[in-house]
Amino acid sequence: MMNINSEIIGFVAGGLSSALFVPQIIKILKEKSAEEISIITCIIGVLSSGLWLWFGIGKNHISMIVTNSISVVATMILIVLKLIYNKEKN
Repeated sequence: MMNINSEIIGFVAGGLSSALFVPQIIKILKEKSAEEISIITCIIGVLSSGLWLWFGIGKNHISMIVTNSISVVATMILIVLKLIYNKEKN
């Protein structure tokens, strides 16, 4: 029973962390500008989430695998948007 509760907490915590990027992605798409986004912060985010994903795979923690996969994808979207809108600006 404790393991199920831990996974639920993991999904909620990881889901909130993953959702953190959604408002920023929406804002960038609406404004067609990613000027305020730090590419270094995004790279650190991808590395961090990637390492947590790797750890989750090693420990077979489904909540860590799912939520960190989402975080990696969301952060990669931010990087792509940053590159697209920087290119358009120049």
